[in-house]
Amino acid sequence: MRIFLSSLILLSILSCGKESPSVTDPVISFTLTVTSGVGGSVSSPGGSYTQGKSTSVTATPDPEYVFVNWSNGSTDNPLSITVNSNQTVTANFEKRKYPLTVSITGSGTVSEEIVSAGKSTTEYTSGSMIRLTAIPSGDWGSFDGWSGDIDSKENSIEIILNNPTSINVEFSETSVIVNKTTTYVDTNLTNWDIRQAFSMVSGVFPYQSGDEFYVFFPGISEWRPDGNRARSKDEVSAKPSHILKRVNGVWEYLKTDYEATFWGARNFELDGNNIAIGDGNEIGADGTDWNGDTYYGKIETGGNILWTKVNTNDNRAFHHDTTTGDINGDGLKDVGASPGKWDQDLGQWHLQFFTQQEDGSFIENDKTYINYWDEEDVIGHCLPFALDFADLFGDARDEIIFADYGMCNINGGYEDSNQIQIYAYDNSTLKYEKHWESSSPDALYSQDMGATSIKPFDFNNDGIIDISVARESESAGCAFEIWIGNGNGTYNPHYVTTVWNQDEFQFREFDLLDVNNDGYMDIVFRPFHYGRLYRNNPVWWDVPKNNGIKFHNLIMINDGTGRFNSYAKEELIIENININNVHPYMDNGILHFVGAYTYADTPYFIDTFDFKVRILD
Repeated sequence: MRIFLSSLILLSILSCGKESPSVTDPVISFTLTVTSGVGGSVSSPGGSYTQGKSTSVTATPDPEYVFVNWSNGSTDNPLSITVNSNQTVTANFEKRKYPLTVSITGSGTVSEEIVSAGKSTTEYTSGSMIRLTAIPSGDWGSFDGWSGDIDSKENSIEIILNNPTSINVEFSETSVIVNKTTTYVDTNLTNWDIRQAFSMVSGVFPYQSGDEFYVFFPGISEWRPDGNRARSKDEVSAKPSHILKRVNGVWEYLKTDYEATFWGARNFELDGNNIAIGDGNEIGADGTDWNGDTYYGKIETGGNILWTKVNTNDNRAFHHDTTTGDINGDGLKDVGASPGKWDQDLGQWHLQFFTQQEDGSFIENDKTYINYWDEEDVIGHCLPFALDFADLFGDARDEIIFADYGMCNINGGYEDSNQIQIYAYDNSTLKYEKHWESSSPDALYSQDMGATSIKPFDFNNDGIIDISVARESESAGCAFEIWIGNGNGTYNPHYVTTVWNQDEFQFREFDLLDVNNDGYMDIVFRPFHYGRLYRNNPVWWDVPKNNGIKFHNLIMINDGTGRFNSYAKEELIIENININNVHPYMDNGILHFVGAYTYADTPYFIDTFDFKVRILD
């Protein structure tokens, strides 16, 4: 037992005295992967690193991008990474964002439409294309323009944001809103024919079908391209007409109307859905050859007009004024035209009357319905020029009303001038007999004035029809008059405007419209030529040099008694536009004018205008 224990002790001593061999730890490595998102790059793609090794990587954004963060959540850049495991780190970038600040002056809003890229809160990413549209508030708000980092008068603009942008938009109130467009006239006519039609002052009428608005421009071939009037109808043919339609506030070409052709249309009468319009061309040196066609039309759905020519080709005449009404008491619309036909045997003009038949056709019944051929003081000495039908006595049968165009005395006297005559149906003679004529040539004028249009209406709201007349004189100028009815078919001179000379103001026709919605009918003139009361810079026959137009002098406000004053609440002036003539109409109690302009160097394209006019109380 002692021997065994001693051996163990000796073995233990010998073992402790011998040195043990050394052991080396293994080398541990890990992979670091560094990537970049869209919009930048990184300084190193990474690699293999010994455990615990530290390295640094830098994220560099591309132009118009910014570094956001690393995928591990760190926003350090450069980023120091200690590699203790396999890992991937991604640099995240995003496009720069720029603020777009829009400041509004006046009453209105601005719509922002993203054309490309996107928007975050109040900022857009760099390179975004934004469309801004100015939207005035209220019926009479007007957009004036953009300023600041953008300078433009266009209502809608597009901008690309590559830096912070501040824009100002200015609105104001206006009394004339202009809606302009360019429309293509799709027709086989020449551009000269189109230019003539859309420069017409006479015969143009806006009209309504359902809730839609249209405007009719009659054809014309009275003038040659050299600026001279055609010498005879052998040189030119009657031309078709054109219709525009108002679409979203602007006038667009609708159709060419080949059913109604004219050499030179003049006055028209629009009675509900019924229209009468005549050709009063002045082609040829001899006035006895001034002749054309008169049409009766009915407005159909969609703006189309169903036309009937009331005369035959052999029965054409000088129809400067036309009217429609019932003169034979059968409930059908008849048509009258003046001055009518030149009677070679009598050596005088006489009115024409066309009565409508049950089938919609017309026959001429001049001498059947009116008895004046034997009255030398009426037709033999006076030229009946302005004509209308109206039921003056409330008996459901229209009376015939006309006014002369001077030439009332063969010997050159003045005592029969400035006439108005009324013919009423006589049940005993079964004809229209003279009921009344004015006999005071100097009651309103001191010279012979020729009537160009006539319209009956109750201007003072007393229940009695009154008479209004526009007149002109080559030597004196233009004027407008009112005769107040006495209730028995007789009339008293009541009101007359200034006689404007041609350098001031010229018009042939006028419209009756309640422009201020006060219940009294007002007058709106249809001007022509280039008087200073109509054109801003009057230059004869040169529209571009006229620098726009004035509306306020076209409007005569009824004071409630049948007397009128030029609209004077404010000047209604439009500058820097090219426009031939304007034609008034009412839409929902608001006065509008429609007009057009054509250019020789842009064939078949016309500029159209709609002017919305506010009349102040």
